[in-house]
Amino acid sequence: MINLFQFHATMVRIIFICRTKIIKKLNSIFSGQTTIPSIVGYCEDAILVGSIAASVGIQSENMLHDSKRLIGWEFLYDLPNANPELWSFKVDTKDNSAGYILNKRQENEKFVKPEEVSAEILKILKTTAETYLKKEVAAVITVPAQFSDKQRDATKRAADLAGLKLIHILEEPIASALAYNQKMELEENSKLLIVDFGGGTLDITIIETIDRFLKVKALTGDQHLGGQDIDDRIMKYVISEHLKKSPGHNFRDPRTLRLLRTACRKRKEALANTNSVNIMVKLVNCIKN
Repeated sequence: MINLFQFHATMVRIIFICRTKIIKKLNSIFSGQTTIPSIVGYCEDAILVGSIAASVGIQSENMLHDSKRLIGWEFLYDLPNANPELWSFKVDTKDNSAGYILNKRQENEKFVKPEEVSAEILKILKTTAETYLKKEVAAVITVPAQFSDKQRDATKRAADLAGLKLIHILEEPIASALAYNQKMELEENSKLLIVDFGGGTLDITIIETIDRFLKVKALTGDQHLGGQDIDDRIMKYVISEHLKKSPGHNFRDPRTLRLLRTACRKRKEALANTNSVNIMVKLVNCIKN
C-alpha cells in the first residue's frame, strides 16, 4: 500500500509519499515547486489552483483562499479572529455553512462551500502523486489538533469531492512527530515538545515515545492564530498610517487588498534577515468617503 500524506496547511499544501521506511518529498507539477499555494481561482471556463491562479488576471473577488479557516463553520459571525474587511473575496452564510460568494450581485452569482475549494486543491495533489507513482493513491490528511468534529467531517467531504480515498485524518503535530522520529530514530522514553506555528493555526503538543509508539501527553493550541493573523495586523497598521495622511481614503477595492496582503506578507518574511522594511503598494480604485 502506498499512502499519500497531504499536509493541509493554510497557505500551502505539501505532498509526502510513504513507502516502507522511505519518505520522499514530491515536487509539484507547477515548475518544480515543492509546495502549492492554497489558492483557487474561478474563471468563466476553468478553475485554476496554486501559483497559476495567482499569476493570471482573475478577478480578486474570485481568487479564493483561507478554505481551511472557513471549513466546517456554520456561521460567519462565529469565526474567531475573522477580519472580513481585509479579505479580497466575498463571504456569506448559506444552508448552515460559511462560504464564498462568486460574482456577487451578478447574474452568475454562485455560493461555494470551503470544502469545495479545498477539494480543488486535493484534486491537484491526487493527480500529481498518481502521475509520479503511476498508480492510485490513498491519503492521510493532516488537520490542526483543535479541529472540531464538524471541521473534520467537512474535510472528509472535501476528500470525497476530490475522489480521494481517505485512510485517516491525522493531527498536524502528531504528523510532525512521526516525521521527526522517522528521521532521528528516537530512543525509548524520549519526550518531544512540538510547537507548530503555521499560516493559520498554532498547535503545541508534548509527545513521549513508549514501546516504539508515540503517546500524546498534552495538547493545546489555537486554530485561528497563525502567520496570517500577523499579516492582518500589519495590514491594519499600514492602512491606519496611510489614513493619517489621506483620511478621505477607504480601502474597499478587492485588488488593492490582495496587493496589500501580498506586500505585507513578503515584507514580514524579509524581516527574518533585516531590522526594517518599507511597504509600498499601488492603490487601485481607492474610494473616497
